[in-house]
Amino acid sequence: MVIDQEHAGIMRKKTHPRQLGVPLSRWGRNLISCCPFHSPEETSLFFYDALGYWRYRCLQCGSEGDLVEFVMRSRFNGLDEQSARAEATEFLGTREQEQETDPDEHPWIKEIGGEKSRVLENFVRYCHWAACKSPSSAEFLESRGWSIGQAQLYGLGYYSGDPEPFYSYCMLSGIERHQVAFYLDNLEDYREPRITIPARNSKGLIHSVYGRSMENDEEHNPYISYASGPGDIPFNIQPDNDKPIIVEGMFDALTADLAGIPGVVSTMYQELTMSHLYKLKACGADSVTFILRREPNRREQEFRIQKYLKMAETQGLKFKSIVLPENETLDLMLRNYGADHLLKLIAETEEDTIHTHRRSMLLQDIKENYDTAMGCPPDECVGYLLNTFPQFTRKIDGIQSGLFYVSSNPFGLKTSLLSSLALDLIESNPSVKLIYIALETPRRQIFDRLVAMLIGKSVLDVRKKNEDELVNQKILEATRKIMGFVRDNRLEIWEDQPAFDNKELLATLKEEQREHPDLIVMIDGIDHFKVTDRPDLADIHERRSSVMLDIYKALDIPLFLGGELVDEHGTLIAPRAYLRDSDAIYWLETREEEHYLTVDSKRLGNSSLYKGLLAIDPESNRICEV
Repeated sequence: MVIDQEHAGIMRKKTHPRQLGVPLSRWGRNLISCCPFHSPEETSLFFYDALGYWRYRCLQCGSEGDLVEFVMRSRFNGLDEQSARAEATEFLGTREQEQETDPDEHPWIKEIGGEKSRVLENFVRYCHWAACKSPSSAEFLESRGWSIGQAQLYGLGYYSGDPEPFYSYCMLSGIERHQVAFYLDNLEDYREPRITIPARNSKGLIHSVYGRSMENDEEHNPYISYASGPGDIPFNIQPDNDKPIIVEGMFDALTADLAGIPGVVSTMYQELTMSHLYKLKACGADSVTFILRREPNRREQEFRIQKYLKMAETQGLKFKSIVLPENETLDLMLRNYGADHLLKLIAETEEDTIHTHRRSMLLQDIKENYDTAMGCPPDECVGYLLNTFPQFTRKIDGIQSGLFYVSSNPFGLKTSLLSSLALDLIESNPSVKLIYIALETPRRQIFDRLVAMLIGKSVLDVRKKNEDELVNQKILEATRKIMGFVRDNRLEIWEDQPAFDNKELLATLKEEQREHPDLIVMIDGIDHFKVTDRPDLADIHERRSSVMLDIYKALDIPLFLGGELVDEHGTLIAPRAYLRDSDAIYWLETREEEHYLTVDSKRLGNSSLYKGLLAIDPESNRICEV
């Protein structure tokens, strides 16, 4: 199948390309030379040991094989196959005896793996063979810019998810089924097709085999390990590397290595740990460069980089961090601009300290802010639209990121205003997902209110069958519309729960924001919200306002809080914390049967952003501009 079993011993001989007597250069973790098998000769012949023994492959003419076959073709091409193989084997054996220990020889060349290595190497070779036969793996690799020939240099393979053919292959290699189950203990747990890649330690021994989902979604960790083992060994780690480059994705590391950049390792989308840095330092690192893809939450990413910087400083490692432009990956950068562009970028990046890191992040933010502003045409709305509040939308340039406190007099209209804004935002902005957290009313009541607002009827009308069939039909259509928002994951209505607090809310909303960047949250009844930290603040309003401000800063989204305020002689008073911390106060007031909305900004010199006359539907209580 994968390996000609008759010649397995020959191909596994502890031979090295240096024994061939051809000029070799280090290229990434592989060796490169001129190819003697096509004319004119090009430096396109790679020697690699991804399958547990050294092989060669030319990326131009496609010539490939093990070292015995290289000698057969290059030195004894005029003999028949059997004679040429015998001569090549004898030649390599003689050269091996003459070969002295090379000081540059990597430790893994001399290392002899045990039973686990044997099982894992067989799995790698099996998956390598399967990749050559699988159209789906070839299509996936092609979509990532990789050919099968390039993939072979690194042992990339394909596993269908069915272990039975692999068990049969192992029998031919003298490996028992129980040995496979022991060392590849996760093989039976993952039955979906995946691209495979061997993970080696600094001595070149396989310690695990990763499986990568063929779905192009790297925002969520697409990697699993078929063999339990250490998860803190950086992928593609190599010895004698004083300036490793740390990246997040597997293909980022492999493309960099294929471009000839040595020592690029990957965390495989795991959090960088002190153990990663221990192992890199043990391999000779005196500085590290961490290249990250830009995350939607820039503030949280900045905190992570600061944490990594402190970890590196405790190890005495110099540290650089590079955040790539939006939607850019290292893989794409190398393919578009080449290795020299990346190396120049790293060389020109200033070494990080806490001070320089803050400065570089600020400079990036200033430039990004300018580019974003200049990229928005004058007639385009920056924030989210409100079609039933057109004047208000123009005045504030749409609903933008901010912490907004919403209240009313009479107090009950506060929920009507929040529901009206929620319905308008969902209907007017197809990309928005809105989470309505009802802390004062049951979820069903909010649902009924939205249905009533859609058809212009009262909540009482939508809770029972109507004598007018036309009304019933409208109720059905509105209900289906709301259900459509829910099915499309654009609307959620949450009720209060015993364990629901600010910590759980922040963790949940972070997960939601990863899937839906255009997220808007409304909390109706902030006075009932449970707060489990900030014991340093005695006043409950101060505590709630403080944690809401923290949530807003962590998410950077529109966050509406519905709560109680009082008006004394035209001045809004109490609770002071919400007035101080909010970006704007939405105050709906009824005077002489007229309804007025005032939006005051406390962040812009106590200025009034908007004053307008509103209309309230007498049946459904839906609110809109006059």
